[in-house]
Amino acid sequence: MNEQLYQVLIAEIRKIFPKKSEMIDTLAEMLKIEKGAVYRRIRQEVPFTFNEIAIIAKRLNISLDGIVGIEKVKSAPFQMGFPDFISPQEEDFYILDIFLKLLRSITKLENSETASITNVLPHDLFGEFDHLILFYLFVWNYHYSVEQVKPYHQISTSSRLYKYMKEYMLEMKKFNKTYYVFDSRMFRLFVERVSYFNSIRLIEKDDVLKIKEDLFSLMDYIEKMAITGQFAETGNAVNLYVSDIDVTTGYTYLSAQNIHLSMVKAFILSYVTSYDEGTFEKMKRWIHSLIKISTLITLTNEKQRVLYFEKQRKIINEL
Repeated sequence: MNEQLYQVLIAEIRKIFPKKSEMIDTLAEMLKIEKGAVYRRIRQEVPFTFNEIAIIAKRLNISLDGIVGIEKVKSAPFQMGFPDFISPQEEDFYILDIFLKLLRSITKLENSETASITNVLPHDLFGEFDHLILFYLFVWNYHYSVEQVKPYHQISTSSRLYKYMKEYMLEMKKFNKTYYVFDSRMFRLFVERVSYFNSIRLIEKDDVLKIKEDLFSLMDYIEKMAITGQFAETGNAVNLYVSDIDVTTGYTYLSAQNIHLSMVKAFILSYVTSYDEGTFEKMKRWIHSLIKISTLITLTNEKQRVLYFEKQRKIINEL
């Protein structure tokens, strides 16, 4: 790999780990080499071997095509980790831990910001509601399990994964600014999905009532968030909008200083991600264009806010 491409590779790694110490620690663990050996590779005193580059690209979801410039002009490198959420192995936890480290490095920086537009319940909002977490794990298993489909009451996962999910959900509330744009049908779609699985006897009525209880608790949490304009856990600012048009796909961006990450919702609990600057700018413009045609219900529009939450509670009560 020539010097210019080598610098591009290092730059891609630095995007993921803005803190040098964290980058060195992760690479040393990943490549099974001493930290001093990592420093020598970063300083280009010793090159990464081909095998080491392949490991880094695989573990950190770095596009080698993007580095060597063989992609089409109009394409942007996207990557996706697809961990197993029911029976996670070490490789799955590695993917999740890398993303959590990235989140922590972003939220520690000044002017950190995230925005999401979604037609499904944002995972970062229901960290305290175990039956909602279980429901999404159940749906994920229903679609992607290679074994026989498990009913809701048989769904479980490791305590380690639960710990990760709780940490992820809390970390997402540490951005200096957060914007949510909800599809107006979001709770309706969720209720219809629960009702469907109940109708085919994969979720029993007792479990439906537990999910319903958690939905009402989540609704109380979101309403308080809309009234105060901040997360109860962190006190950081949050703005909630309700879209005036249908939302067909979930989009999220994360940014702080020189870190820009674009994310497209995929496969229930995963995201397709990109560090491409052009993709980030387009996604940010797209999300903020939808904000312009959505109704802000945080710290303003009290009547619309009251009506919105009354309507959603009626929908939930149908369960």
